[in-house]
Amino acid sequence: MSNKLTIVTGYFGAPVLQLAEEIAAEENCPLIDLDREIEKRDGRSIKRLVMMNGEHGYRNNEYEVLAELAKADKALVLACGDGVLHDEDSRAIIAEGRLIIAGEDMSPDALWENARMQTDTYHAFMSFGTDEDKRKAFDSLLERQKKLFGGKL
Repeated sequence: MSNKLTIVTGYFGAPVLQLAEEIAAEENCPLIDLDREIEKRDGRSIKRLVMMNGEHGYRNNEYEVLAELAKADKALVLACGDGVLHDEDSRAIIAEGRLIIAGEDMSPDALWENARMQTDTYHAFMSFGTDEDKRKAFDSLLERQKKLFGGKL
């Protein structure tokens, strides 16, 4: 595997892709959005992949692409969702590189305001219910993400 991999993920509502773009520009290396790369290789959207193969199948795709990219002989910056950290094999690859968590410096309210504006989210809870219901689900996700990211925020 490669220690030239920088993985940028973060809290829902954090500017993950923007931070990854900044890091790639600063380090003069390619940026790859892991979800877009999976879609490009498979020909289907992430939403369709999950619908057809389930989340487990999608995590397998994620691992396969991550493992291939980790073998590259050049430095890469990867933007990806936090779900990649739920897979043990993917975490092993990530541990050999550098992990950056976007949104650690943002308040829960700022993250919520950004999350509310996203129209292309994969979080189903943002598609139905009242704003109060959505905020409760968001806060629950935020607590899970804090644990996943080591209690940071």
